[in-house]
Amino acid sequence: MTDYYKIIVLTFIVTALWDVCLRYLSIHFDELPNIVKNNLPFIKDLEPYFHKHTLLAAALIAGFVGATTQPIILKITPFPKNIKNTNYLLAFLTVSFIVSALYGFIMKWSGLFPHLQEHYYDKLGLIKGLYHDGISGLIVQITLLIIFIVCKMECLSKS
Repeated sequence: MTDYYKIIVLTFIVTALWDVCLRYLSIHFDELPNIVKNNLPFIKDLEPYFHKHTLLAAALIAGFVGATTQPIILKITPFPKNIKNTNYLLAFLTVSFIVSALYGFIMKWSGLFPHLQEHYYDKLGLIKGLYHDGISGLIVQITLLIIFIVCKMECLSKS
């Protein structure tokens, strides 16, 4: 499997797993530390969304979104193979933030995600929705970078 497809598959998996974590945090929001509750109240707003979908359905939706966003990002800025090049890394993360934020427009306006629209985009508003989608993209990319650092980037070069 080429590096490109490995990144897409890993993006799907990482995004889906982060969605499972977000679901857990949302459903158990009242048990979270005050620092989380005070600074990330949108997590609580997602609880009704997660009750509309099974664990698998929500994770698959998130994985699909991540896996369809990643090719756009990679077309603009290929995945960094050398994280020591901080300028390139910063450019990659900036592109990831922007594309992830803008991809939210597609999700919102396509009508394909009515429960997400109702429980996420409608509550956050345009600017906060863009911001949170961008941050979500960064979380996935940084997780992928950590995975590749841990396996010493061999994940990208072995077929």
